Amino acid sequence: MSRKAGVPNKNKQFLLNRLKALHGEDFDPMMCMVDQAIKLHRLANESDDPLALKASVVAWDKVAAYTQPKLKAVILQDEEDWLSLLGL
Repeated sequence: MSRKAGVPNKNKQFLLNRLKALHGEDFDPMMCMVDQAIKLHRLANESDDPLALKASVVAWDKVAAYTQPKLKAVILQDEEDWLSLLGL
């Protein structure tokens, strides 16, 4: 018997419960990831260190994977497709 879509499996639920037990009931892994991305972003802006900049980009990329839809390739066959894409 399968579970409903969006319901975490037992291992994920166990891990989330364990993290909440360690870090407080309001612990949210996504928000923690965002907090860390913000810290890396500030560090990168203050230092101009290439490694800090890369770490910031990687962190925001991971956040974006959960918050933004993935872009898909679009094949444009002719000039009419291009004009339609540009809204002309």
